[in-house]
Amino acid sequence: MNSIKTGIVAIVAGIIVTVVTGWIPGVLLYTVAGGLHYLMEPLLGASNYGLPLVWRSVIVYPGSPTNYHIIGLVVDVVFWVVIVWVVLLIAMKLQKKK
Repeated sequence: MNSIKTGIVAIVAGIIVTVVTGWIPGVLLYTVAGGLHYLMEPLLGASNYGLPLVWRSVIVYPGSPTNYHIIGLVVDVVFWVVIVWVVLLIAMKLQKKK
């Protein structure tokens, strides 16, 4: 597989993985007194989705829309594209050794 095809596959697969993680409850990172803490449970009245960052919030209120956090979405897409790209490179190197 050439580098252009590898890049396209990594981008498409990264986007697909990001969309799938939009259905997985995410971990909300917040700060208290200068320290970082993880909030594993949903906030009162809201559910957060996305891994590694939360990029979709659903407010538990009739008729309320889903909120999308664009920065978290972009970071998640980049994160998963890089992960898929690295896995593809390793797989191609292992295939060449055989």
